[in-house]
Amino acid sequence: MPIVLILLLAGTWLLSGALVTGTEPLTVAVGRTAVCCLVLTAVAASSASGRADLRRAAGRPGTVWLLGLLGFAGYAAGTLLAIPRIGISLTNLVVALMPCASVAVGALFFGERSGPRRAGGAVLACAAAAGYAALGADAGDLAGGGLLLVAAATVAFAVYGFLYRRRLSGLPPLAVLPVLLAAATCLLLPMALPTLIAHPPGPGAAGGIVVLGAVVYAPAYLVQHRLILRRGPVFTAAVQLAVPFTVRLGDWALGGATAPSPAELLLLAVCCAGIALVTVRTGDRAADAVRAEG
Repeated sequence: MPIVLILLLAGTWLLSGALVTGTEPLTVAVGRTAVCCLVLTAVAASSASGRADLRRAAGRPGTVWLLGLLGFAGYAAGTLLAIPRIGISLTNLVVALMPCASVAVGALFFGERSGPRRAGGAVLACAAAAGYAALGADAGDLAGGGLLLVAAATVAFAVYGFLYRRRLSGLPPLAVLPVLLAAATCLLLPMALPTLIAHPPGPGAAGGIVVLGAVVYAPAYLVQHRLILRRGPVFTAAVQLAVPFTVRLGDWALGGATAPSPAELLLLAVCCAGIALVTVRTGDRAADAVRAEG
């Protein structure tokens, strides 16, 4: 499942990158969110049990609006609005600190201790991912507003992971996600509406947004949230650090970029080592997991 998540999220980066070159980022964000919501709603509503779960999820409006803001609307708006201010590389550098943010948020607010092995692995993987992002960072201005936006988005998603696991773990992701995405669409639409009216996407861009939301994001969100429930936010955030490297290797394999440099390959190896420290179960932890799942 972690490998599937990495491949799906790498696909979201590649397709999103192609779309935002000719389409406003907020248009892509609200479009993919709305399409993903519609697809997952249709799948969940296709069975009686799914419809019942949808009603149960919708019956918690306070939690739905809070999580829709933190995990979807706030995260998307913060990262997308930071890019024109500080650049995509610096934005990704801050987002790369997600596992460390998850470790800190879990310890400070949710009473979850990661232990020295997992905490050290998170720091190591974050350092490698941040170093990778720094390789492509421009020497442009470090706008405080842009850094604040992406930092807030990163912390918001870290909080989201713990709240989602704590408050909605009794419902399947297929029932929860349509409701959260509907709330996120309502929150994103006012921000994107002026651009949508002034510069509506063309047929090609609209088709790409539909594919992005229905074919890539829908399964990616399902896998991501199942991992959060099964293994926790820190595990899931650490796994996702492999995505930028996967995108880089994919660009090279498809002929869109030169071969990775020795520095990039070294950082990839260090990042993988850090991810392994967070994600690989050993000894008593593996035995406890088997008993819990049995």
